[in-house]
Amino acid sequence: MIALRVATILLFAFSGLAVAADDAKSMPKQVPDFDVQGVSMTECQCTAYACPCRSNGHPDHGSCDAADFTYIKHGHYGKVDMSGFKAAVVGDLIDPDASKVHATVYFDKHATTAQQEAFKEMLAFMFGWNPPHIVGTKLVDIDFKVSSDKNTYTLTIPNILEEKGVMKRDKDGKPLNVMPAMDLWGNKITYVDNVVFKYHDPGVGEWDLSGHQANVKEFHTTKEMYANKKLLMQHGDMSGTWTAEQRKMIEQMGMKAD
Repeated sequence: MIALRVATILLFAFSGLAVAADDAKSMPKQVPDFDVQGVSMTECQCTAYACPCRSNGHPDHGSCDAADFTYIKHGHYGKVDMSGFKAAVVGDLIDPDASKVHATVYFDKHATTAQQEAFKEMLAFMFGWNPPHIVGTKLVDIDFKVSSDKNTYTLTIPNILEEKGVMKRDKDGKPLNVMPAMDLWGNKITYVDNVVFKYHDPGVGEWDLSGHQANVKEFHTTKEMYANKKLLMQHGDMSGTWTAEQRKMIEQMGMKAD
């Protein structure tokens, strides 16, 4: 068992996203500079196209079974090259009772030990004030694909996890359902159709939540963003509505908070 400090999202993170009030958000220990770019895909138990956790609330149904996947195309954490890194965090990732949050972390078998440790430290920096309980980590084959038109996203961990999300676009080809959101990697997500979301890991967990919530996002995330509190999730209180500071940030993004 490896102690991995991530947020109640993973988001998600979390990527999950239950966070403490601003006065409780002291930064964890110093970490190296990091700058990473990639793609994240999250599927969960919430209602399709309507995840309250993304807009400063708790799941309507209590706890939330979810999978938060991260693919870092390129970037670094200190001196560690994170290019090509893939990992999925799966479990009850969001819960009004933070003590119940738990997850299993699946690292791609090609991830180096240095990359795994860097990822854990980076997440601890992001969400060190509210860590969930990590029940285990595993090295697995992770197959993640994005179609050439960037409409279809598939994730497979053989015999464990299967996901497929399909993005809708308008007549001009622009993605529909782009929303401001509390997220591990940035301030926007794009809701997609959850075509498949099946999980089966004997002794760990099992569900078929196909048709529920799914979203994707391309991210460029840096330590500086966190240090300067530029993320919506850093200004949340899980009240169920956007805080005043969040509304201000969303307006500055040229988006609507409603």
